[in-house]
Amino acid sequence: MPSTPKPTLRARRRAIADEIAARGVRFVRLQFVDLFGVSKMVSVPATRLSEILDGTISFDGGSIDGFVRDEELDMLLQPDLDTFGIFPWNDGQPEARLICTIAMPDGSPFEGCPRTTLQRNVERLDALLPGARIASEVEFYLFPSRERGELRTETSDVGSYFDFSPNDRGERARDGIVNALESMGVSVSAAHHEHSPGQHEIDLAPTAPLAAADAILTLRTLAKHLAPEHSLEATFMPKPRETAAGSGLHLALHLGERSDRETLLYAVGGLLAHGPALTALCNPTVNSYKRLVAAWDAPIHCVWSRRSTDAMIRVPDEAAGTIELRSPDPACNPYLALAVVIAAICDGIERRTLPGEPVLHASYATSERERRELGIVALPKSLRQSIDALDGDACVRGAIGDHCYHALRDAKIAEYERYRRAVHDWEREAYLRRY
Repeated sequence: MPSTPKPTLRARRRAIADEIAARGVRFVRLQFVDLFGVSKMVSVPATRLSEILDGTISFDGGSIDGFVRDEELDMLLQPDLDTFGIFPWNDGQPEARLICTIAMPDGSPFEGCPRTTLQRNVERLDALLPGARIASEVEFYLFPSRERGELRTETSDVGSYFDFSPNDRGERARDGIVNALESMGVSVSAAHHEHSPGQHEIDLAPTAPLAAADAILTLRTLAKHLAPEHSLEATFMPKPRETAAGSGLHLALHLGERSDRETLLYAVGGLLAHGPALTALCNPTVNSYKRLVAAWDAPIHCVWSRRSTDAMIRVPDEAAGTIELRSPDPACNPYLALAVVIAAICDGIERRTLPGEPVLHASYATSERERRELGIVALPKSLRQSIDALDGDACVRGAIGDHCYHALRDAKIAEYERYRRAVHDWEREAYLRRY
C-alpha cells in the first residue's frame, strides 16, 4: 500500500493558520534551547503568524548562553512546522508552540544552534542507515513543591518499580504529562513508577532522531509546567538524592532495515570507542557523575552486554537491530547528545570498529586484571575527566563543531572549578568538629 504523501509546505501553513483561528490562539511560543539544553521561548502574537511561519522573527542572540557573548546580534527563529502543537493549559487562552532552529540575520545556519548541529549529523546517518529511529526512556523525580523557596527532596511516595496507587499525586501528575504529550503529537510507549520513591519514567516511542530530541524537550517542558498542578515539582537532575537511584535517559537506537549483525557490531564498537568523550555531552553536569557509580544499574565501564543492565550498552537481540545506550542522563542537551551518539555510530560503521566480546556478568564484578586484559575502559568519574576525554576525541568534537566545542568547554570547566572550590555540607559534617 503506497504511503500517504507528506503535505506541502503551503498546506501545512494553511492547516496551522486554520487551527490557530479555530482554537482562538492569541500567542505562539517559539521554542529553542541554549547550548546547555535549557528551554527558551519567545512569545509572539498570533496576528504575526505570517512572519512566524516565514522565519523572520528575530531575537537578541547575545543574551543567550553559548550563542554570541558580549555583543548584540539579532538572530532569526526558523520554526519547524512539524513541531506545531497547542499547549494544554491557559484556561480559555490557548497557546501554540513551534520548535525553532536558529539562523543568522542573513538566513544562513547558525553554527552554534544545537538543533542544526543534530540535523547535520542526521544527514550523515541517513546516508549509512536510512530509516534509523530513536526511542527514549526518560526518568525523573516528582518532589513536593517548594515552601518559602526551599528545595525539598523528601517525599511521602513509597513506591518502587511499576507500583500503582490511585491516591498517589505522582501517579496522577505522570498521567497528566502523558495525556499532554499525546495531545501535542508525541507518541508515548509506556509510563510507570521507577525504582525509588518519587521517581517516574515515561517511554517515548521510536521516531526519527530530530523528532526524538524534540520529544524529549517537549516532555521536560510539560513536566515542569504540569507538576505544580498536583503540588509537585519535576526535576531531571541526574542524582537528586544520595541514597536513591539516579535518573537516566536510556536511548534505544533502531538501526533500520538496511542494518545487519555486522553493522550493529560496528555501531556498538563506535559507541564504546568514543564512550568517554560522549559522556561530556550525555552527562554534562558535575552532578551527573554522582549517578555513574556502581549502584542501581548505572554504567561505569565502556562495555556491552546482552543481558547485564549495568553495562553502558545492552543488545538483548542482535537480530532486532536495536542498541540500548544506558549511560546518558536527562539533564543533557538532547540535540547535542543525540548528535554525538549518531557521530560515534557512524564512525564505528565507517571504520568497521569491532566492540570485542560482550560481558557475560554484571560489569561491577569485573576485576581490574580482567579489565586490563580485555582493554575495558572506565567511563569518566567527573565532569573534568569527561572534558579531557572530549579534548582528545576528534570525532566527537567534530560532531558538535568548533563553536559549540569551545563554548561548552569553557563553560563546563568554569562550572567544575566553581564546584571544586565550593565547601559542601558533607565536608562540614566530616571535618568541622574533627579538626
